[in-house]
Amino acid sequence: MHLGEKIRDLRIRRGLTVQQLASATGLSKGFISQVENHRTSPSLATLHDFARALETSAAYLVAEQDQGPIFVRTTERPSLAGDGNTSRVEVLSAPPRRNLELISVELPPGLAAGDARHSHAGEECLLCTEGHVRLTIGERVIELGPGDSCHYDGHQAHAIENFGATVARVLLAITPAAYGATQEPREPRPRAAARMPQAVEALR
Repeated sequence: MHLGEKIRDLRIRRGLTVQQLASATGLSKGFISQVENHRTSPSLATLHDFARALETSAAYLVAEQDQGPIFVRTTERPSLAGDGNTSRVEVLSAPPRRNLELISVELPPGLAAGDARHSHAGEECLLCTEGHVRLTIGERVIELGPGDSCHYDGHQAHAIENFGATVARVLLAITPAAYGATQEPREPRPRAAARMPQAVEALR
């Protein structure tokens, strides 16, 4: 699938007309039609406009589609260790980045993944594999134990923290890919206790 076909495919899957995509990107309907039909190629800046409007990554749009399976050995995973502790983020999906990213996060007790709630285009699905984590999404707080998962809209401000007494590990599936070369990962760091939102759900 080439660039124009990917753009058309994503536009249709997002339920957008050519006019709606034109409004979202600031491009003309005629130009979008030409791109989708391989009659012209977008500039790098325009490619990023398409990626934002279609909630994907520019890397996915330009990546070769007909790639065979890509595997990553345990010893080859890109990782980032937290300063002075065992916090670690590992990217399990392989480069070149596609439209899905799989990340492993290890959080010692009392640490949060990042220093603040954040949001982004696309979706996330979190699976707690060990320990207990508190997932804050907007005004909701959800406590997850081993085997519990949560699928949520990345546009909503969210944060993950380990509120248990042991190391917690989670897997994060993110689309579009966000962790690669275009964005430096943020290291987990201690957080001060904060007032919890009113709605708290415990999934055990």
